[in-house]
Amino acid sequence: MKKLFGTWRFRSSTPAFEAGQEVSLYITGFEIGAHTGVARVGDSILTVHGAHPADVDCLVKLRVDDFDHDQSTGAAQLIRE
Repeated sequence: MKKLFGTWRFRSSTPAFEAGQEVSLYITGFEIGAHTGVARVGDSILTVHGAHPADVDCLVKLRVDDFDHDQSTGAAQLIRE
């Protein structure tokens, strides 16, 4: 049994990011009043600057500006290519 499950690994429900890291994520929402997108990965939330309502449900490339590991929240810029 040990051999069968020996390579299994569980992902965190709160993945962490580092400033400057580039990631591809889905925009899952848009805050109209703040003019920012929202990208959720598990329980981690990134506020996405430069996003538009049309970006919701689209896979986009982001550059992380900052991330609070204790709160699992941060900010990122949308990279338009």
